[in-house]
Amino acid sequence: MAYRNYTADGTYWTVRKRGRVFWVARIDNAGGNYHWVEVWGGYENAGSAGGAAAHLAYLQAKRDAATQLRGTLHVALEQIGLGPMPTPAPFKPDPAQIPAEDQEEAIDDE
Repeated sequence: MAYRNYTADGTYWTVRKRGRVFWVARIDNAGGNYHWVEVWGGYENAGSAGGAAAHLAYLQAKRDAATQLRGTLHVALEQIGLGPMPTPAPFKPDPAQIPAEDQEEAIDDE
């Protein structure tokens, strides 16, 4: 991953000036061809645009990190035997195997 890839998908939020407008855009430089993937909006001054780009990058990084940790956590829990348990098949006890004193209670549960 290059130093400019701030997100898991290899894109990054930045500011680009076009005319008198500072645009906040997510850029993809795959293969050295920079293209705009998403445009958040335009601002009259660079500071506001830079703040918006930084905030969007932070939020996307949090989502990317949470996704990565969630996957890693599930794998780790599986490896130590604490992963999700399979859903058991519905079970209906055989009345012949229930002791006589418990049969009435088992019938009431149905």
